[in-house]
Amino acid sequence: MVVENRGGFETIASQLNRRGMKAYAPAAIVGKSGVKHEFAFALQPDSGKTKIVVDTELSVKEVDEMKVLKFYVKVFDVSPEKAVLCVCPRLGERASTLAKEYGITVLEDDVPRRLIPMAEKVVNEFVGLGDNK
Repeated sequence: MVVENRGGFETIASQLNRRGMKAYAPAAIVGKSGVKHEFAFALQPDSGKTKIVVDTELSVKEVDEMKVLKFYVKVFDVSPEKAVLCVCPRLGERASTLAKEYGITVLEDDVPRRLIPMAEKVVNEFVGLGDNK
């Protein structure tokens, strides 16, 4: 399934960049291992630790634990303060357990385009903007 909502992440990044933050959509971040990882969105200052990363997993059925593991490997290597996985339609039970264990914030919805405003809310709350844009 194609991610149709990259533009949504680009809009979030643009809004944060206008506020003086360093946001990217899509984002490529080199981890501790030297491997470059792709994310749908990231907030990463020029110097210092990556603040937040967001990625998507869209499926016609429940998203399984292998997708969570794949995301976690990228997150582990990049070490952001917060990791968000946007999932359509939802995580399976074992995948949900793994995400909780790994401290991954999961956003789920049956409609992919609704994930963008959900992610925007989480990002804004994380950077201290709340509902203000």
